[in-house]
Amino acid sequence: MKNKNFGYVVLGILLVLVSIIAFVVPTEKTGTFWIAYIFTVVAIMAQIVVWKNALGKEDTLKSKFLGLPVVHVGIVYLVVQIVAFAVFTAVHALPIWSAIVACAVILGFSVIFMIAGEAGRGEIERVETKVQKKVFFIKELQADVELLADAETDTSTKSALHQLTEKIRFSDPMSNDALAEVEEAITAKIAELKSASDKIAVIQELNLLLMERNKKAKLLK
Repeated sequence: MKNKNFGYVVLGILLVLVSIIAFVVPTEKTGTFWIAYIFTVVAIMAQIVVWKNALGKEDTLKSKFLGLPVVHVGIVYLVVQIVAFAVFTAVHALPIWSAIVACAVILGFSVIFMIAGEAGRGEIERVETKVQKKVFFIKELQADVELLADAETDTSTKSALHQLTEKIRFSDPMSNDALAEVEEAITAKIAELKSASDKIAVIQELNLLLMERNKKAKLLK
């Protein structure tokens, strides 16, 4: 929050400085001047909207990092617009239409690049969410077996559970719709393992099911 407030203060100071320079420096206030000035004020104010949308969605470092490309485009847009304003202020002979076209083009391309950056960010977040869902099965499976191993008192069964944990750890972490059947069978066996009288036999069945799942996962790549 403090960083955002600091940024808004900087924008406010920038707006004041641009206005002071624009109106104190003795230059002719032509139509091109006013058009460029208005577009420059819009560019400064637009940074607030850009920063809020790019950095304010989620209060996480990853979210802020993904939003930085959009912020960078916004800053470049502001710098280019200020340069254009300086040019149109200094060169009085330029026609009004040239200021309109130049400033509109700067704004248009900036908006396009920001939309593209936001779309790229959304796609990254979507893919990441999808990947997290696909690796959840193995993580949950490993956690379940580790808990069973910690609670087991029989030495041989405990050793077998630790070996099973290692096999799960080195299994393909990515799930797939085609693996649903075998993963359901594995989940059922884990539930059975919790109350089984012959846990070694269930562990052996789980080893076979894990082997089947890993082979199928390898074929799907």
